[in-house]
Amino acid sequence: MIKKGPDYKFRVSKTGKSVDSADLNDFIIHEKLGTAAPYITGSVQVPANSNVYIPFGRTYAQPALILLKPQNVVAYQTQFEARIQGDMASMRIYNHTGTSRYVTYYVYWNSIGG
Repeated sequence: MIKKGPDYKFRVSKTGKSVDSADLNDFIIHEKLGTAAPYITGSVQVPANSNVYIPFGRTYAQPALILLKPQNVVAYQTQFEARIQGDMASMRIYNHTGTSRYVTYYVYWNSIGG
């Protein structure tokens, strides 16, 4: 997230590129690319040491970009993950902890070829 004037912007650049100085073609998420808003979002309870299946409602040409936010915890990367299924139309959210949690997910269209 960066501050541009009075507003904050959520941007993700390609590996090795700075969000402060990258060309528009070097961004994965940028408000001018139409990817700043998630295609679908929701919350689901993911049982301890288990996973939950989530259909996207569409098939992506490229893997979707996914952001996860477990409730009431700052999670480490190894605790929660999303895996896009081979059909590119669904994902599984995995909880690798011993505690059941509600997880909010945000699925973004992948503007790089998708």
